[in-house]
Amino acid sequence: MNTNITADRQVEIDRNLEFFLREMPNLPSGVTGKFALLRHQSIVDYYDTMLDALKVGNAKYDDKMFSVQQVTAYVADLGFYSHAVHLGAS
Repeated sequence: MNTNITADRQVEIDRNLEFFLREMPNLPSGVTGKFALLRHQSIVDYYDTMLDALKVGNAKYDDKMFSVQQVTAYVADLGFYSHAVHLGAS
């Protein structure tokens, strides 16, 4: 596995999460409970399920440079799912 790709993906995930947390107060109320597909510090769209968001992300972005975050009324670390792809040591 190329560690540069892994490091780049982790940076994308971290930046997307930071962006998402800053934007949470500004998100429309109608998206609470949905899953946001994020790419390059931007919300691409919202999906009803995490699986739907992951399927679209994988289909649209061959480089896998995206993440998924659930829209909630509070900040929660969902572990693997919070960041879509967990790249830490196993």
